Amino acid sequence: MKQLSEALSRFVQQQNLYNDAYGLFQNHDIQPRMEKISDCWDSQIPVSPELEYLYSHYEMIDAKAAGTHKLKNAAVEIGDAAVLFFAAPEHLYRQQLGYRWITSGELVQESSSWPPHHVVIATFNDDPVIVDTSGPDSPVYAAFEGGAPQQVADSLANFFTALSILIEGACTFKGEVKDEETYETKAAYIEHVKPLLHPLLSENQTTFLLEYPSLS
Repeated sequence: MKQLSEALSRFVQQQNLYNDAYGLFQNHDIQPRMEKISDCWDSQIPVSPELEYLYSHYEMIDAKAAGTHKLKNAAVEIGDAAVLFFAAPEHLYRQQLGYRWITSGELVQESSSWPPHHVVIATFNDDPVIVDTSGPDSPVYAAFEGGAPQQVADSLANFFTALSILIEGACTFKGEVKDEETYETKAAYIEHVKPLLHPLLSENQTTFLLEYPSLS
């Protein structure tokens, strides 16, 4: 877990630097837990060793969810381009509704087409970030605009490292990743992050990762 531990530490550092300077939210992020916990998720959810490490050591802080029925999640900003919402482990079952489990009124049925080992850990505009809990190192996929999931990282560690790069790039651009007139991602931002992503991700993974939060 050394690689994942280092990736998460780097991610939190970049997240904190961005939030301190440009963040839109307060008490709504991912932070290390004061004490390690375990089994804080529904037993119906298959959790890989990497996901277990994430949820045992890190908390999804959401001050506005306390005492409400709101799905508790942490907001991860990539400049002014995107906000990804990472579900807290205690609400992981609720995060699967509409994906693995389909609701119809009070009836909940398991989808016949959704692989049970695909766990939705985050969303962007209801498009899911998915961890394949059956694969070595927990590969990460993203699905957008109702399409089939595409792999964006070979491992959970590489995914969080890639997020760190995107956030670090957004910090370099002072949070202004989108063009004010066209609302498209600035070409200079893409040119900045792509060479940093290439040693980590394949060409296809880089393309899909940038397409997922509408960065390209």
